[in-house]
Amino acid sequence: MGTFPFFLRSKSAVVSIEVALIFPVILFILMMFFELARIALIITLVDVSIERSVQSFREDSLFNTLSEAEIKKVTSDNIIEGSFNIIHPDNIQIELQRFSNLNEFAGVKESENTYYSLPILNFSVYLNETFITPLPSFFGLGDSFQHEYRHVLGDLLGDEA
Repeated sequence: MGTFPFFLRSKSAVVSIEVALIFPVILFILMMFFELARIALIITLVDVSIERSVQSFREDSLFNTLSEAEIKKVTSDNIIEGSFNIIHPDNIQIELQRFSNLNEFAGVKESENTYYSLPILNFSVYLNETFITPLPSFFGLGDSFQHEYRHVLGDLLGDEA
């Protein structure tokens, strides 16, 4: 009976129990904050890298002479370089559609109002990046996230060559 009144008077045990209950919640929130910040960083870096790569094709008038495989390779290299090598080459997949003119891109059949334009490239880039913490897999989200980017490289109507 001598120890029971001691626990009634001491409040230090209550504080340690509160810390023990709240610490995992704070740790979870902190880990998810870093995970979401990393996801946002990667999505933004890859988007800017793709935009710069597409712009480099726009500035290079000889991109029409490159094969589809060469365009994919250049785009992939530019994405990896532009993302400061955060993205691994195996984590991106690039699909490319090439159209000879605006009518073909729009799906319009040849008619009297056929316009000349430069070739059009339609880029689809798929990113598959793993999470850095195991928390998303605990909630059934898998071990990686996916994001899809789409960019069209085309030009305004030009003069007939």
